[in-house]
Amino acid sequence: MAKVDRARAAPKPARHPPGGSADVPVGRGAVVTRRTHAERREEAEQRLLEAALEIVARRGSVRMTLAEVGEAAGYSRGLAAHRFGSKAGLVHALAGHIGRRFGEQRERGPVLQPGLDAILGNIRFYFSRKGGAWTATRALLVMMTEGCMEPNEALRKELAAYNRKAAAWFEQHLRAAITQGEVAADIDPAATAVILLGVMRGVMHQWLVDDRIRIGAVRDQLLRVVQQALRPAPP
Repeated sequence: MAKVDRARAAPKPARHPPGGSADVPVGRGAVVTRRTHAERREEAEQRLLEAALEIVARRGSVRMTLAEVGEAAGYSRGLAAHRFGSKAGLVHALAGHIGRRFGEQRERGPVLQPGLDAILGNIRFYFSRKGGAWTATRALLVMMTEGCMEPNEALRKELAAYNRKAAAWFEQHLRAAITQGEVAADIDPAATAVILLGVMRGVMHQWLVDDRIRIGAVRDQLLRVVQQALRPAPP
């Protein structure tokens, strides 16, 4: 009887271990944690939004395609369309993502009290972020510019809604500050909220194109100006 070549007869190892996947190693003593469908869906959505954020920050949303977002996130070209339905749906989700990102970053900072403390703390935080935190700001400012130039009603409405929500936050704390006697009672909270938001974004826009601007010095001066402008008149 012919001898069996054991090396040749040995079964080939499975490409992925039974019960595992490409990114979940399975072996002696390993614990396999299976993610739910909802968890996988959430991860895919976050990766798509982060990919879209990077693309918009680099070259804007007008030329961005759903297919390139899917590829940039490491998925198929059709996943972004499947998840968001359309480019307008993606832009809507991206605006919400930018807002949540900023809010989560801010919440990791010091606890701020309602009123003037929250307003000044928001300004301080906005200009004190580091590294990749500017990507979302750059993307938002690019989209704002496109909203002015591009005849795209959907984009304009999306950004207007985002701005109203951001201004409402300042208006809420301005009203609290008036009630608490921290701010002059005769200011217009709605108009002042728009001014504060515009100044912050305007300064940021200048700094992103001219890094010789001393952003820390501008931040500190802006804090002084805001406190002086809003200060109640002496009795």
